[in-house]
Amino acid sequence: MDHLDLYPDLSGLDLQGLNLEFIDLHGLNLSHSRLDGTNLRNANLRQVKLTGASLSLVDLIGATLEGADLLEANLEGADLYKTNFHQANFQGAQLSKAIVRRSDLSETNLTGATCRQTDFLQSNLMRSSLHQANLHKANLKGANLIEATLTQANLREANLNKANLCRANLQEANLTRTNLYEALLNGALMPDGSVGL
Repeated sequence: MDHLDLYPDLSGLDLQGLNLEFIDLHGLNLSHSRLDGTNLRNANLRQVKLTGASLSLVDLIGATLEGADLLEANLEGADLYKTNFHQANFQGAQLSKAIVRRSDLSETNLTGATCRQTDFLQSNLMRSSLHQANLHKANLKGANLIEATLTQANLREANLNKANLCRANLQEANLTRTNLYEALLNGALMPDGSVGL
């Protein structure tokens, strides 16, 4: 049976400010829905389509959004602590001032995402694409960025203290006033084309 036959199309739904803790929305189409300020703690949002959705100030602590599509979604100021975003799509998404501490963003697509002042403390971004992402003043302290793609990313004034950037690609990235103190750069391709030691 086709996956679309199993789940209704709930695009454009207004769920602002609701308490939906522990809800199971696996595989639903919630594109262009409004979930601003909604409590989605520990919710199952695996493979949910949230293209263009508004999720500002949403509470997704402990939620699972593995394989979710958040293309051009707005998550400004959202609380995403310990959230599972493995293989999620954030292309062109707005994540400024979001709290994304200790979350799994491994193999995610953050191409062109806006992450100004976003807190990624100790998050797993291994093999993620942050090509042309705006990470101005982002906190990536202790983050796992092994084999991550950061080409042409804006890391101006970002905190990469103790981050693991082994084999990451930083070609043409803006590292102006970036804190790289105690960062691991073994095999990383640096903005000038050199290889980190």
